[in-house]
Amino acid sequence: MVWREQRVIVVALGGMFLLAATTPALRAGAIGLLLNELVMIAGHSEVSTRFSLIVALVVATNVLPPLLLAIQTYLSQMLLFHLEKQLEMLIVEKKGEIDVAVHEQPSQNDLINRVQENGVFRVQWFINRQFVILQNVVEVIVASVILAIANWWMFVLLLVVTLPELITEIRYGRMVWSIHVGRAEIRRRFLELRSHFFHLPSLLELKLLHNAGAFAGQMRRLFGVFLAEERHGERRKLGRQLVCLVLSQAGVAAATCWFLLRVVHGELAIGTLAFLLASIGSFRLALSSLFTNLGRQYQDSLFVADVFTFLDIAPVLTRPAAPRRVASGRALPIAFERVGFRYPGSSRDALRDISLEIRPGERLAIVGANGSGKTTLVKLLCRFYDPDRGRIVIDGNDLRDLDLTSWSGKLGVLFQEYANYRFSAGEAIATGRLELGADPERVRLAATQGEAHAFITEWPRGYEQLLGKEFAGGIEPSIGQWQRLALARLFYRDPQVLVLDEPTASIDPEAEAKLFRQLGSLPADRTVILISHRFSTVRHADRICILEGGRIAELGSHDELLRRGETYAHLFELQARGYR
Repeated sequence: MVWREQRVIVVALGGMFLLAATTPALRAGAIGLLLNELVMIAGHSEVSTRFSLIVALVVATNVLPPLLLAIQTYLSQMLLFHLEKQLEMLIVEKKGEIDVAVHEQPSQNDLINRVQENGVFRVQWFINRQFVILQNVVEVIVASVILAIANWWMFVLLLVVTLPELITEIRYGRMVWSIHVGRAEIRRRFLELRSHFFHLPSLLELKLLHNAGAFAGQMRRLFGVFLAEERHGERRKLGRQLVCLVLSQAGVAAATCWFLLRVVHGELAIGTLAFLLASIGSFRLALSSLFTNLGRQYQDSLFVADVFTFLDIAPVLTRPAAPRRVASGRALPIAFERVGFRYPGSSRDALRDISLEIRPGERLAIVGANGSGKTTLVKLLCRFYDPDRGRIVIDGNDLRDLDLTSWSGKLGVLFQEYANYRFSAGEAIATGRLELGADPERVRLAATQGEAHAFITEWPRGYEQLLGKEFAGGIEPSIGQWQRLALARLFYRDPQVLVLDEPTASIDPEAEAKLFRQLGSLPADRTVILISHRFSTVRHADRICILEGGRIAELGSHDELLRRGETYAHLFELQARGYR
């Protein structure tokens, strides 16, 4: 992937690291030659051309490394900048692509959390360390050739005593990854608690309830659980490292003594000794660095594998081979045919045997207690999930056979929890259908329909007003204003089917009345599905569907349901009594 995108930088970096790998051996050889030359010309006043060339080589091999390092650092940083952008976008685009059902699975949440925490920088380290390992390998090869020529069994000894460092690093890397996998849920709980200190509404509640200390205490305990294993692993690693270092340094000491004895017996020149000792040091450091980097590369590779496991997540929902597009420009009949559904991992049916026909252009209200299945019904209609039993039919076609993009283009859904966009007011509304751009006239019309135009025009910059106090010049809308902006965004989308989940929960009664007048004035081919606990809201619907325990308990108009005197009539009377 990196080669395909940044071939020039990869080649340049590889060249820089190769030069850096051969420089230590050249420098050691130059110093060895210089020492031998000094011994030979000691007491002579004449300086030979050979001596001058050797001095020039020593100077060059000392000047070159910092220059190479500066170029390496620059090229590495350029590569890291590119990787960060590419990986962040890959992860973000994948998160936008995968099905909603994936986001609600705990095991997949653990994977997503690991990728968000470790993915980008681990991949960056993994790529950058490839070049370091290349340098280590070349350094080891060069030093190995020198030592093998000088004394082959001494080379084998140094190799054997350094090998345990590789085993230590690999076992440590596996331990670090296994902690992140095994304790992923604890880590997620810690991050959830931490988020309350960085989200202003949550922080305000923490302060008012004097819970900041308690939450911090829970975080400290979770941190302790998570870090206890890491501390234990670090202690074990330290013990093994000390043993490995003693063993490898003993090998270096043995090799040094052997070559010193050869000098004492006149079998080796002093300059050659300096060269060999430098080669021993280079071999030992390069081999140790190689094993350390291989161990860390193994550790990072486990996290990198998580990134590609995440990028390879397959869709939960099946896609038809030849999807049908939803017809445009006319009302869309919708039918739930004996639909049953249970959330993955749950032992309880969220919906049971739902049969419901939604007529084209109808205003249908759905009422029920919390957990009765209202929002689940909408999720199935949006095809976030597929029914376990039965089917949903749109304009005569099974929803599973439709082109999902085509269908979602006809839908406009406002859930209880909606997004607050920190854009200008006009841009926040225009996100309802970005492909149209921020058409000023259409934005104003949508704002009027959503009962947002009045307060937007009172802001200092009107529709150009930046939203969010965290930005310079921004203002913070009230909860009710945020909701009306979300409603305006829905009207800007101009969908065939509008789904409103508690659309007036945060707005005043006058704005609510105006909103429902707007809904009543929509074209006849626009279907409205309204979920609400307010009977003042739902009573104006054409029909009202009462859900109880995932089943349809009652269905009819407001007057019809009152005459039956069952659940709806009872709940309506309870609310009406509160207003008297």
